[in-house]
Amino acid sequence: MYLTLALIFAVGSAVIYAVMFYLGFGFIFVIPITILFFLLQWYASPALLKYGLHLQYLKEGEMPELQQYVGEASRQAHIKAPKIAIAQLDQPNAFVFGRTPSSATLVIHKGLLSRINDRELRAVISHELGHVKHSDMVVMAVVSFIPMLAWFVAQDMFWGSMFGGNRNGELPIIAIGMIAFLVYIISQLLILALSRARESFADRYSAESTGDPASLARALIKITSGQAAAPATQRSTGAGSSISRSLYIVDPFSARRDLEMMKKYREEIRELLPEFDIDSEINRAAGKRNIAGSAVLGLFGTHPSTYKRITSLALINRNIQSGKRQ
Repeated sequence: MYLTLALIFAVGSAVIYAVMFYLGFGFIFVIPITILFFLLQWYASPALLKYGLHLQYLKEGEMPELQQYVGEASRQAHIKAPKIAIAQLDQPNAFVFGRTPSSATLVIHKGLLSRINDRELRAVISHELGHVKHSDMVVMAVVSFIPMLAWFVAQDMFWGSMFGGNRNGELPIIAIGMIAFLVYIISQLLILALSRARESFADRYSAESTGDPASLARALIKITSGQAAAPATQRSTGAGSSISRSLYIVDPFSARRDLEMMKKYREEIRELLPEFDIDSEINRAAGKRNIAGSAVLGLFGTHPSTYKRITSLALINRNIQSGKRQ
């Protein structure tokens, strides 16, 4: 995670330095504009999510068991309890968002409440509180500034070289534009890797704080199968960019790929979760088109594959059980 963060900011700093060195102070206006755009995005995105998903915030006394557990889990994590909102969406999922950890909102899809049991819901909530504890929403928002800056630079270089006249020679301008575009692609891949790492951290936090990794594993399977079975228009709701997709506990865009992995390793999943009916969950999305190239698509995923997350949780479970026996 730290290596990824360092690389992201290193390439971003290189772009800024190159722009200032080759183009002088005339182009420096692009940087404050980009920063202003980033701050606007950071400030406005919570309001856009509230409006776009028509969130219904729980009032005091509504769903008391849910509110009680969120409060208990927040105290255990030593964080301020987030607000709780229900999204009226049938596909199962959950996420947290907010400008800061102290202003976070925990969103639970209506479809999730009908798909998982109480223990699994507790595991999902603990996963999301792990994101709040580690300030993941803020980290992902900050690092998204680098590819945004690179994209602005690339666009300005190409359009400026064609319509802006000869600024310090067109060849250096075009070269910087091409480098900035390459930096945009690389930084996006690095951010996706960072997102996958932080999902693993949140899984570990949930497993260790609840002492029940198996419940989170079952919940991940149910959420993945529910997302894979949903129409594409519903899977993409509220999940356009890699940053917004990274908010969810399961990436809606990769659910079909994850389902294929679960089909491939269903016997191993049975060994890890012997009491769980994996076949019924896989069959829930039966008849959907297979997706090939999962290894390549994994590079563009905001989350580790569900199968990999299950095997990691199984290892944590073995360590927990071993500690109890000792």
